[in-house]
Amino acid sequence: MAIIAEVIGNGITVFTLWFVGTTSIIVFCIYSLKPRVRPSFRGAPVWPLVGVLPSLLFHFGHLYDWFTHLVIINGGTFRLPGPWKFRVFTADPANIEYLLKTRYHNFGKGEIFKETFRDMFGESIVVQDGEPFKRLNISIGKALASPAFRDSAAAALPAVMQQKLVPVFTHACENSTIIDLQDVFHRLAFYNVCRFGAGVELGCLSPGLPKVPFLEAFEEALQSLMLRLLMPPFCWKILRFFNVLFERRLLKARETIYGFVLHQVHSRWRANGQDVTQGSDIGSAFIRFERESGRFYSDKGVHELFVSLILAGKDTITPGLTWFFWLVANNPRVEAQILAELREIVKQRKSLHDQDPFSFSFEEVKSMAYLHATVTESLRLYPPIPLELTASLEDDVLPDGTPMKKGEQILYSIYSSGRLGSVWGEDYLEFKPERWMKNGRFVRESDFKFLAFNAGARRCTGREFGYWQMKWAAASILVRYQVKIVDEHPVVPKYGLSLYMKYGLLATIHQREKDEVIENEKGKG
Repeated sequence: MAIIAEVIGNGITVFTLWFVGTTSIIVFCIYSLKPRVRPSFRGAPVWPLVGVLPSLLFHFGHLYDWFTHLVIINGGTFRLPGPWKFRVFTADPANIEYLLKTRYHNFGKGEIFKETFRDMFGESIVVQDGEPFKRLNISIGKALASPAFRDSAAAALPAVMQQKLVPVFTHACENSTIIDLQDVFHRLAFYNVCRFGAGVELGCLSPGLPKVPFLEAFEEALQSLMLRLLMPPFCWKILRFFNVLFERRLLKARETIYGFVLHQVHSRWRANGQDVTQGSDIGSAFIRFERESGRFYSDKGVHELFVSLILAGKDTITPGLTWFFWLVANNPRVEAQILAELREIVKQRKSLHDQDPFSFSFEEVKSMAYLHATVTESLRLYPPIPLELTASLEDDVLPDGTPMKKGEQILYSIYSSGRLGSVWGEDYLEFKPERWMKNGRFVRESDFKFLAFNAGARRCTGREFGYWQMKWAAASILVRYQVKIVDEHPVVPKYGLSLYMKYGLLATIHQREKDEVIENEKGKG
């Protein structure tokens, strides 16, 4: 019977692949016969039926740099001729401000995006736009700004760094082992989003780096969702119907994810039917603010909320810290400047009696202007979310004259917007934190110029909390250890919703010699 079942299963898989392939060819042929105006486009040959698909596949290993090249040679905005539709790409600050502010009400996620991600995120903030998104974003912003959350985070983050993160680096240093920094920061971000997002403590960040099935399932699910975006919706819907290929993996991953949420979060927010939303975590505060406005969440809504919080917290902090440490490790001058700032902060302390000289307070972390500039410069070059997609609800025209038809998708490239010489000057590819400093103080740029946290109505409400985490982690590690990237380790961006490194970031950890200033000050204390 098992053999018969296997044969039938293989037969269904072959039939499914044949059906999808045949249907795709028919659609391509019909598409090629439709009369349409060939767009003005430079940078890659446009083939019959498949558009620029061969070039896209050829450049897949460095996709975001290829998009940036196309943006530059096409004047900031272009239509990419795809195999089944055109998509508009832009990195023009004026166009992006038009999308996210001036005409925000006319640009939403679009039905294709919502269909693609609804299986995973339901009706949460990830798939919302317009007034529903604005309402949800306000409640999350209020939760993050609440005194209870800020006081809790300011008190707990130093302990997280001292008791969870630093021991992982100490273990690697003492045992001369190679660690994957991306994996470590992935666990740190996940721990923090569970701890501060839902009040749940997990043992995912400790020496030895234990296996975390949830994280593996979450990454599998996101990768499957991104594969959906590379094909017409009917293709992945057929695969989902037959439960084969990446759709089968997505279903299995989703079961793991929501099983975890049911076990960990449901018991926290809905324990025994009691109201436990008086906690200081983001989720509890969010539900409380929503209830005050007369909106109540079902169990399903609570689960989707937590999954969306994980995406927002984990998939921004992880790549943000990973690229930061890679850039700093390759720029000794910048590293020396950060250390000088950290040592000066320690030197200014009145006393170090009974205090770890390498443990920083909330106020000290806020005062780290050069470190703030370095993190920001890293985010400019390697934004955690490289591309954002939206769609025109009605016909429109962008500021640069690009017409938008109703339902047409437009991708604004956050990655490319940080790499335009016309915006950032001739040294736009240089890692230069000083571009953010003036008279020893950090100077912000317009959100529509620096898009790492998005802008306008879609600006990330967790921006400040994100900076807290990244600066605290960076200071706690750099003041103690020198991070050296393994020689010839390949550093390549991975195609996905977030800008992860395809092969992780392998490094060795080395103890720093205790700074003479710190020793002298400690003696005085």
